[in-house]
Amino acid sequence: MREIINIDVLQSIQDKFAEATGLAAVIVNREGVPVTKCSQFTLFCNTVRSCEKGFQNCKLSDAQGGIRAKEEGQSKPYVCKSGLIDMAAPIILENRFIGTILCGQIILEEDGREKTFARVKAKTKDYDINFKELERAFEKIEILPRSRIVAATEFLSITANYIAEMGLVNIYQQELIEESRTRRELEQHLRTKELKVLQSQVNPHFLFNVLNSIARLSLIENARETEEVVYALSDLLRYSLRNIEEVVKLEEELSCVRDYFTIQRKRYGDKYNFIIDIDDNILNINIPLLTIQPLLENAIIHGLKDQESGTVRVKGYRRSNKVIICVEDNGAGMDKNILNNLLKYDNNKDKIKSHITGIGVNNVHKRLQHYFGEKYGLDIKSRPGKGTEVKINLPAENTQ
Repeated sequence: MREIINIDVLQSIQDKFAEATGLAAVIVNREGVPVTKCSQFTLFCNTVRSCEKGFQNCKLSDAQGGIRAKEEGQSKPYVCKSGLIDMAAPIILENRFIGTILCGQIILEEDGREKTFARVKAKTKDYDINFKELERAFEKIEILPRSRIVAATEFLSITANYIAEMGLVNIYQQELIEESRTRRELEQHLRTKELKVLQSQVNPHFLFNVLNSIARLSLIENARETEEVVYALSDLLRYSLRNIEEVVKLEEELSCVRDYFTIQRKRYGDKYNFIIDIDDNILNINIPLLTIQPLLENAIIHGLKDQESGTVRVKGYRRSNKVIICVEDNGAGMDKNILNNLLKYDNNKDKIKSHITGIGVNNVHKRLQHYFGEKYGLDIKSRPGKGTEVKINLPAENTQ
């Protein structure tokens, strides 16, 4: 409760309630432990709470009072474990019981002082306190008619609902603040990445002209494989220099994947297999630019680099309301320590980055959540010696 509502505010509400009703009041958590200072507590209850057993019984009584009112769906007067009349109203926040506001410490008029004292005497007989003191304190307890208690109970319920609504507002405000902070961090991160791309461009037109010249020369010299690699490299570089904030169709992103695989096949020959297995029905789905390529490079460099052979597979399918794109390798894998921290690195500590784009796995994850929400992004499974599977989770209804 302390994390949701400012305790000073709770104390102020409780004090005003006690002042308005003339009743003792306290706010406790689900276990009955007070989260505020008691307001207008009777001398009798302070005396009871001065001994360990009395205090523990009071906590238990407060907890049970809140739970009982929650289960019954209404606040009702009840006899506390020391024999007096109390009222409890549960504080329910988004269907979750977080605590109770209590008031009372009174004698019901129809019970009378004599009957109530007999009940108090039976319930407190084994308390480690001076009973004469307790009896003198009991004589000062107020006697109230049932109508006054019913009115106080209704006011108590209204106060509990107000506290819950205030807590809900605070939660929403905290979520908005956190969302705003996350968005600012991501925007700053994206601006930094954009600047790095711009710095790396120098003169891209010159670079592409040179590559096209090499490709044409390869064609003239009948060097077909060289021509294929040069064109693939040219297309891959052109794709990587686009606006990093752009969202493209999966089909377009796969063109980048094919270009990357073309280059890697020529580099490694038959050492590694590169496979694309994507359901045609999801090719129109939207995906942030350069989502898959950094994962492929990570699979090759960190998964297969010390292997004599291996396979990198990209597969995609729809499952319920999600589209799943998997990047799998049967390489070295990673231990739990690395795996648990892979998506937690900040911008400066992300060690696993694409050599081509400078985009790290953590950045891919954050961009996906930025565009589609926190329930989307990357899921990573890996075992040392067994390979790694990275799942890209996208919303299925995402084709605009």
